[in-house]
Amino acid sequence: MNRINWKALMPHALAVVIFLLVALIYCKPALEGKVLQQHDVTQWKGMAQNSFQAKERTGHFPLWTNGMFGGMPAYQITGISENPVSVGYLGDIILLGFPKPVGVFFLACLCFYFLTQVLSINAYIGIVSALAYTYATYNPIILAAGHDTKMNAIAYLPAVIGALILIYNKKYIAGTALTALFTALLLGANHLQITYYGFLIILFMSVAFAISCIKAKDWKHLGKSAGLAIMAALLGILVNAVTIFTTYEYAKKTIRGGSVLADSTTNVTKTGLSKDYALSYSVYKTEPLVMMFPRFYGGSSGQLEVAQEKSQAIAALQQMPQELAQQVQRYMQFYWGGIDGVGTSGPPYAGAIVCFLALIGMVIVDKKYTYWMGAAILFTFMLSWGKYLEGFNVAMLKYLPVYDKFRAPSMILVVPTFLLCMLAALSLNTIINTENKTLLWEKYKKGLIVVAAVFGIAVLVYLTSDFSNSSDKTLLGLISNISDATQRAQIEAPVKSFVDGLREDRKSLVLGDLLRTLLFCAVAGVAVFAAIKQKINSLIIIAVIGLFAMIDVFGINAKYLNADNYQDATEYANNFAPSAADQEILKDTGYYRVLNLTQGISDAFNGGALTAYFHKSVGGYHPAKLSIYQDLIENQLYKFPNCMPSLNMLNTKYLIMPDPQTGQATVQQNPNALGAAWLVKSVEFKDGPAAIMQSLSSFNPAETAILDQKDKNNLSTIQYDSTASIQLLKNDNDAAQYKYKASTDQFAVFSEIFYDAGWKAFIDGKESTILQTNYVLRGMKIPAGEHMIEFKFEPNSYAIGSKAAVGSSIIIWLLLLGAIITGFKKPKTNNAS
Repeated sequence: MNRINWKALMPHALAVVIFLLVALIYCKPALEGKVLQQHDVTQWKGMAQNSFQAKERTGHFPLWTNGMFGGMPAYQITGISENPVSVGYLGDIILLGFPKPVGVFFLACLCFYFLTQVLSINAYIGIVSALAYTYATYNPIILAAGHDTKMNAIAYLPAVIGALILIYNKKYIAGTALTALFTALLLGANHLQITYYGFLIILFMSVAFAISCIKAKDWKHLGKSAGLAIMAALLGILVNAVTIFTTYEYAKKTIRGGSVLADSTTNVTKTGLSKDYALSYSVYKTEPLVMMFPRFYGGSSGQLEVAQEKSQAIAALQQMPQELAQQVQRYMQFYWGGIDGVGTSGPPYAGAIVCFLALIGMVIVDKKYTYWMGAAILFTFMLSWGKYLEGFNVAMLKYLPVYDKFRAPSMILVVPTFLLCMLAALSLNTIINTENKTLLWEKYKKGLIVVAAVFGIAVLVYLTSDFSNSSDKTLLGLISNISDATQRAQIEAPVKSFVDGLREDRKSLVLGDLLRTLLFCAVAGVAVFAAIKQKINSLIIIAVIGLFAMIDVFGINAKYLNADNYQDATEYANNFAPSAADQEILKDTGYYRVLNLTQGISDAFNGGALTAYFHKSVGGYHPAKLSIYQDLIENQLYKFPNCMPSLNMLNTKYLIMPDPQTGQATVQQNPNALGAAWLVKSVEFKDGPAAIMQSLSSFNPAETAILDQKDKNNLSTIQYDSTASIQLLKNDNDAAQYKYKASTDQFAVFSEIFYDAGWKAFIDGKESTILQTNYVLRGMKIPAGEHMIEFKFEPNSYAIGSKAAVGSSIIIWLLLLGAIITGFKKPKTNNAS
């Protein structure tokens, strides 16, 4: 067995200590018991509460939630994996139980550091580059917003790449075991879009590796590596089989899978997201410059990016009449990039020094890295341009597998961020370790030309831009449309002064960041010069570059994630305290739904998840709603109050409305809510989904059920029995039970959402057919007599996935054990030597 080289382990131990210290210092309020204010996490807690309540009753998370949108699968809310041997527990161990966001910052540092060591990069350079990747500005921004799953996926991404490189470097056993492990952890983070971007990186890297093997005619290594990599990836995928299989099944029923009512006005097509929806959140072609010049496009939409005393826009506001200033202030947005009309929380800044080293690296680093990394960066830049490179990106939506299931092209800038940090680490390592300094000096000068070219592009944009956005044009348009000439004349000049001031503020941000980045690049440039000329010890060079790189990114990060983003735990808990209106509704212990309209009808279905914390809600928030429910929202519920038939059939017993005078939330009871289930007098058949949807506008759901013409053969004539009854006995999310009595065959409508990928119905234990009724609900023909009716949610994808997850987890544990044993074995020596 090999003896442990404790001296060699010292830099790695130092790395762990530094990573932990930086995370603890940056997240100090979390150690004081404060909680990060995360809007999306608050929304998530609303979404998940019904599932947690169900777990308290049953001991396990349900597969179905009754909390939002009348009911939906819970796969993408709480997760459902209960694998007792899952390798996912290793991820929990790495997080060390630290409060958010300490743990995930520490995790990201470790994973990137692992990658650098696989690449044989100097350990101290590995420490610096891991910190640079982890604290790249996009990461604190998404944590402040509450995108925890996205950050977890970003943290694991470098480890997956590093593990795969081990296979390509002929470390087959360790590489296979770790690739399987980290693939499982990446997918377990449950952010499929980041995972998809990770596989794009792997595709570019693997193509480059295959070309290298083909050129060397090393067919055995190519075949062996490909086989092991595919096997490891499949094992990692199967660990998450429960989530993946159920989500795949679910996705086809959501807006990501299209809508049968899709047309040119909707956000979806028949098969997926529409072009306009998928390409929303695109960036301008020059906007990736913010990776090197953070506020080149204004920084963020909501932050005060220019100091108040220096802002010309604020000065203009202060000169206006107070009432006008209050109205105009809503248009004060410093961001003027491509995500216009929507805005952004901040720039995906990678760091001036990181970009400087990466650009130098394009010239000095081994071409086996730069070719594929450069191609991947360019490709993902082109994808991020979205609608601003429409022809290319529409083709990608059509031909790049699965790509049309995602939106927000700007998110893909996480790929260049990762690759720039990786390339910067390789670049600095090359500078420190290259023995032929004369040749390196010549290459360095060529690298400086590349850096100068980027600065030249930035200066050209600065000189040719008007620094305006659509918000400015909207404001000026509103003023020009004022019919009263006297009133327009009074307002026009101060408003124009405000808009001009805003443009000057944006211009000053660009100029300031050009100079700021130039300063940091100059520091790095001098340090690299000293390293090449061997004027200073290499460790000091690394320390100087690392220190200024951290000063650089933390100087920007402090604006987007700081002590102000935290609040006391008791204050945070107030988000989940029931209002007077909630308390009034909760006195009713029956089975019903609630629609909260205090923030308007649109917010009820696109941001109202917190209502589900207390009630079974008709509204909510989820990025992948069931398409039939989204159709109902767009074609009926958005017409409130002219949508009462739909609200009645959804069993909407209570409406929370703002008081017209005070704005306080008040409760209105809907006496026409139809309850959990009811028996109708007649059934009408319509020809197709569009006709059914149209009929919902004016029918009486208490008396009539509407079905598709294709179901007519499944339903014989019914004779309404006025004395018949149907009553809900219990509803436990994944199972519901009803008691029924009638003298003739009846048709029952249930105020539960139709979902044929798992729900089964039974009459006295015998399976019966569920019919899609009133577009979104479940209906059944029930024979005469007294019967017990049961609904059970038993998706096959869950049962199959559970078995696959357990089996693959056991295999990965065995692979890890084998890798550990192999690692400690004493290597064979040549006797002749």
